[in-house]
Amino acid sequence: MGYVSPYSSSSRWLRGNLHAHTCCSGFMDISESGPIYSALGYDFLAVSDHNMAPDEEQWRSWQDQVELILVPSEENGSEDHILEIGTHSVTPTPTDVFAERAATLRAAGGFVAACHPQQYPHHGEDNVRSGIGALHAFEIFNGLRETRGFDETANVRLWDELLTAGKRVWGIATDDFHFALISPGHGWVCVQVSEEESVNWQLIVEQLKAGAFYASTSPSFERIELVDGTLTVHAVSWTNSLRVIGPGGHILHSEDGSKLQWRTIPDLTYFRIEAVCGIKRAWSQPFYPA
Repeated sequence: MGYVSPYSSSSRWLRGNLHAHTCCSGFMDISESGPIYSALGYDFLAVSDHNMAPDEEQWRSWQDQVELILVPSEENGSEDHILEIGTHSVTPTPTDVFAERAATLRAAGGFVAACHPQQYPHHGEDNVRSGIGALHAFEIFNGLRETRGFDETANVRLWDELLTAGKRVWGIATDDFHFALISPGHGWVCVQVSEEESVNWQLIVEQLKAGAFYASTSPSFERIELVDGTLTVHAVSWTNSLRVIGPGGHILHSEDGSKLQWRTIPDLTYFRIEAVCGIKRAWSQPFYPA
């Protein structure tokens, strides 16, 4: 049995934050936060205010003030929040039922991700479980919630639980930037695009849907390739180790340093890669059976 890789051979990765708020949500104007993210080496930033999405005129006004690509988005719901990435208007959701809201948002065409499950200790993880099939992804790391004492590692355990059961869902890391509440640069994604391709926000959203990205709190992947059953991974040079994680969250293979090569084994519901750098991590998206 072979596996499907979400990655190509391209070495071009675009760094971005998928969860950030502006003055429209009572926080920092994009004319201020945009340059801060640009200075940190970000290539794109999703503007995801609470139940507000920038229309094309507002988006253009903001885009003209910053160098990075702005992705129009919104954070949907009064609670049990869901990111709708890639929209100029808030999609009406006729019900408060989480799974039904997620399905409505997905049908509207955006990239749909459940927010900070650990904020809702009695039902946050159940929201994610119920939303499988409608959600493209969920936050396996939310920087704001970590600074507030939530156990974000529980999200990774939930991810492995779902993947082990044969469910399919991507994992994202975000800042959940709120200016006074958190600084930039805690969690992000890096989206893989063609080395020659012209990039706009629509392409970023399509690559997110395809799983052609990784999530990180510090380490960087430079190469993730699966060719004829052999996985080759290169990470940034200061990476301590690379791990292949499989069903049950078990380590299938590990190598010290920043390079790994591993021959796949059959009959796994998934495998994924983790880069370890002290307490920091980068997470590839899962490879699924063909």
